[in-house]
Amino acid sequence: MNVLKLNEILSGNTDNIIQILESMGFDEIIEHNGGANPYLSFPNLDGDNKSACNIYIDSLNYNNYTRSKKGNIYTLVMDTQQINFPQSLEYISSILNIDKKKIESNIKYPFAGFYNKIQKQSDEPEYSMPTYDLDILKEYTGKYSKLFFEDGINFDSQNKYHIGYDIWSNRITIPEFTFDGKLCGIMGRLNDKNCLHEERWLPIIPCSRNMTLFGYTKNYNKIKEKDICIIGESEKAPMQMCSMRCEVGLASCGNQISNIQAKYIKSLNTSRVIVGYDEGLEEEYIREQAKKLIINNHFLKNKVGYIFDKNNDVLKKGSKNSPYDLGMNAFKELIKNHIIWL
Repeated sequence: MNVLKLNEILSGNTDNIIQILESMGFDEIIEHNGGANPYLSFPNLDGDNKSACNIYIDSLNYNNYTRSKKGNIYTLVMDTQQINFPQSLEYISSILNIDKKKIESNIKYPFAGFYNKIQKQSDEPEYSMPTYDLDILKEYTGKYSKLFFEDGINFDSQNKYHIGYDIWSNRITIPEFTFDGKLCGIMGRLNDKNCLHEERWLPIIPCSRNMTLFGYTKNYNKIKEKDICIIGESEKAPMQMCSMRCEVGLASCGNQISNIQAKYIKSLNTSRVIVGYDEGLEEEYIREQAKKLIINNHFLKNKVGYIFDKNNDVLKKGSKNSPYDLGMNAFKELIKNHIIWL
């Protein structure tokens, strides 16, 4: 199920949003249309303060004031139903009886909602890439990587991201997923820290990585809860951040943010976005990549920045280190003192 198409269907559609809330057991839902940002208020399921929760009809963002929680309609479904992000998309589609064929046919819906105003139609990766059964991973997973552990990716993070090992190619396996959580490829990292740079990364099952965002479905809930996302280059970046208890990382799988990746990052509607690419890139180049993530319209504005260690105080010149390679203290220093906001 395509989240951007689902956004278009839900945004501005009060009846659909109420139907989803009622399906989860919420009641006493009150519509507030008086201001510029209409919303619904309702109590928690245990019946506390009647205006404890708000969900905004255009942006789909959600706040729970009595429990100090926030996110959007998808994270609310995830928390209430105890399911993951792809399952929340399926849940909502089922409740609304959405015809998936219409979603897949890339049609426009007959209303100008919030998401129609911030993003244009384009070919969707969920329907243009082959996907595979998750059983394929059984051949590889359950074999933790010492090399990744030494690179700051603990075993819990390796387990979360289904890291494995392919004995035939001597490569660490990193599964790639579409934006709706389907397996679409497997990257392989040669299990040799001294190998040539051009030999390090080769696909075991190829996919168009610029049509994915590594970590998107795994970290969607935390990104919305913390209202921030950090974009790294390689798949290692979100895993290293996860090992530092910072589960808001995504990876563009290269040092260029594609149009599709930018569209999905902006659709997260986080108030802050940070691009954290590896040492050695020109500042102007990183700035141009970060600019792709700016939202500035009637409905929403965000703050976009990029990590740049101009004087190489943390990331030594020529090291090619990422902001996540040197551990938590170095990462905190870069976040605190080396972000340039656009």
